[in-house]
Amino acid sequence: MTKIEEIKKFLYEEHLKNEFEALRNDDSLLEKGIIDSVKMLDLISFLQEKYDIEIDDEDLYPENFDSLTAISHYIDSKQTA
Repeated sequence: MTKIEEIKKFLYEEHLKNEFEALRNDDSLLEKGIIDSVKMLDLISFLQEKYDIEIDDEDLYPENFDSLTAISHYIDSKQTA
């Protein structure tokens, strides 16, 4: 399973099934209603544990977490740093 698939699986919620079926990797998770502030905190904890990275407060920009592609690139950048 790729990083994008793992993240998508973590974020998946049955009541948003239609949004997930049409979700492209570059779609805004905020605009699609897939992620909110509470889910963002859960996502950060998941990413830190799953990928053994530390997400710093100064990295909490929408550019890093607004799409599956952005999240995957962010993880890659933290793992190679």
